[in-house]
Amino acid sequence: MRINEVTVEQMRVIVCIAEQGGFTPAADRLSQSQSSLSRIVSQVEKAASTRLFERTTRSFSLTDTGAEFLRGARVILETYDREMNNFSGYLSGPAGQLRLATLPSLAATLLPNFIDRFRRSFPNVGVDLRDLMAANIVEECRYGTVDLAITAEDPELVGTLPEHFRFSPVAEERFACILPATHPLAQKPGIDWADLAGRSFVSFTEASSVRRITDRELAARGILPSQTVTAGTISAVAGLCAANLGISAVPGFVIPMTRVSGVVLRPFRGEPVTRRIGVLVDTTRTLSPAAAEFLALITTTPPQDVPLPDYTTWTPPDSAP
Repeated sequence: MRINEVTVEQMRVIVCIAEQGGFTPAADRLSQSQSSLSRIVSQVEKAASTRLFERTTRSFSLTDTGAEFLRGARVILETYDREMNNFSGYLSGPAGQLRLATLPSLAATLLPNFIDRFRRSFPNVGVDLRDLMAANIVEECRYGTVDLAITAEDPELVGTLPEHFRFSPVAEERFACILPATHPLAQKPGIDWADLAGRSFVSFTEASSVRRITDRELAARGILPSQTVTAGTISAVAGLCAANLGISAVPGFVIPMTRVSGVVLRPFRGEPVTRRIGVLVDTTRTLSPAAAEFLALITTTPPQDVPLPDYTTWTPPDSAP
């Protein structure tokens, strides 16, 4: 066997052994025997005419050549998995499965109307809607395990994707302040960001795109809350505010999910803080007919045909999808 004849599965074994830190944990992970893995490594090392691993009874490590092989194998496997997932989605066709990744707030507010319209036109297409944190959405896009992603524009995350991914904006949401109904600031018709200084703040976890925006806005204004309570879900943030544990800032598509007893909403005064919502598309792939139809639906539906929550507006895309 020559080095250019190494198979995808052999590369997966090498990568797994390296990531698991040895043959024993890799064998457990892959449900294969250690002897089988050793045989695969020996075949690849023979093809490369060099050792990939330094291994003794007490130590295990990659050689320099092994590290370089690992780098290339990861690139190949990522490309292979992405393209095979893309092809699987394409084969699904108009009677297959439409795979969408989106934020929990959009899954509950923006998308149901579009999914209903889509299902009425294509009743034989199943819709797999995955509501995920922003970082997980980017990973789904990277590996081609979804057809489309509807998410918030987040340069810190979207910017990590290859250049062939395009973000087409469809809506914009403004941030507003949610706070306990008994809070002193609840008496004001509008809230200044400066009002948050020295007050308890309920924050989303660091995996949230909302958290990155609120942290940036507070830092830009030199505002320090007296303390921060962190929660991972929209309902938890709303519940903590209702329990008088602090105030928070949330964008328009999140707001309908925070309307619980004991919480009131107030607009922020001054220049609005906004974020754009749009569709992430891999321009190098051929969309399945179902994905192409859904993309056209969400980017071309007249704004007056789909009601939006308060603090949100439709935004024309920067360019045609």
